[in-house]
Amino acid sequence: MPVPDISPIENQIKTKKLAPVYLLWGEEDYFIDRLADLFENHALDENDKAFDFSLYFAPDLKSKEPGLKGVMADCKRFPAMAPFQLIIIKEAQSIDHWEPIEDYLQHPVSTTVLVLIHKHKKIDKRKNVFKQIAKIGVSFESSPLKDSEYGTWVAQYLKQHGYNISPQPLALLTESLGQNLNLIANELEKFFINLPKGSTITEDEIEKYIGINKDYNVFRFGDALFARDPIWTRKLCNYARKHPKDFPLQLVIPQLYKQFSKVLLVHHARNKNTPMAELARNMGINPYFLRQYESAANRYAYKETSAVLRLLLRYDARAKGIGFSMESADLLDELSFRILHVL
Repeated sequence: MPVPDISPIENQIKTKKLAPVYLLWGEEDYFIDRLADLFENHALDENDKAFDFSLYFAPDLKSKEPGLKGVMADCKRFPAMAPFQLIIIKEAQSIDHWEPIEDYLQHPVSTTVLVLIHKHKKIDKRKNVFKQIAKIGVSFESSPLKDSEYGTWVAQYLKQHGYNISPQPLALLTESLGQNLNLIANELEKFFINLPKGSTITEDEIEKYIGINKDYNVFRFGDALFARDPIWTRKLCNYARKHPKDFPLQLVIPQLYKQFSKVLLVHHARNKNTPMAELARNMGINPYFLRQYESAANRYAYKETSAVLRLLLRYDARAKGIGFSMESADLLDELSFRILHVL
């Protein structure tokens, strides 16, 4: 599934050429929040909002009369000042009975724009009401990004705001900021505040404005193990012992598992004579980084890579308190030693 594209709806809001109903739904909050903000703050002029804008929360409608039926009755009114009235219902995922909306959609009012915000879960597309919305309006699915899509999204987001970034700093950002798009967007705002448009973001600026240490971070930890460099690995372990918040095992181990899983994919590709360019596409990574995985595959044979993955699963369980427990720093030391000397 492609990355959700909000630009068509953005253009509709900008040009005021709106459909009678919008359903914004899905498990990824970011795109829904962005569109909800655009509707709420840009669909109507500020002077018109006092007369022609209504905001409801679906849970409240259950305990207040006339409830959802009353909102649908409001949808049938004509706007007072603006060319259309805007009615937004948030937390629509709590609606149990959609019949009032279904009835209204049989004869929607052309001067009303109804926006339903349905977050955190999927809809049942087989229901008649959702078929109606898709037929006469816009049903926008905000699906979660795949692991391989976050880097592309960050690069595109920066480019949209007039900034550039090369693969290595991009990887540092992507791996360090996690997968919460709202959080990522908030962190990227720091570049927009402090750097002029047209700037190319470097690792130094990432460290300065976001606080991610360019030399001591989870991403570098994987690099050190890939290189099977005991001195580099020891320096990172010592740093992790002094700065445990920067190296939580709940982040370190899944990241290492993801990295070594890609090394295993390189071994599989070599066995099948798959071209490396094709492998990079299948893995969803920039070919720039494929060299790192190929280099790691040269240092860790197929059986060794498989053994590392088993080790990571075992230590992930230990990090969660299953079986023998020990301090996180000691656990990381032991895990690192075993990876470096895996047979």
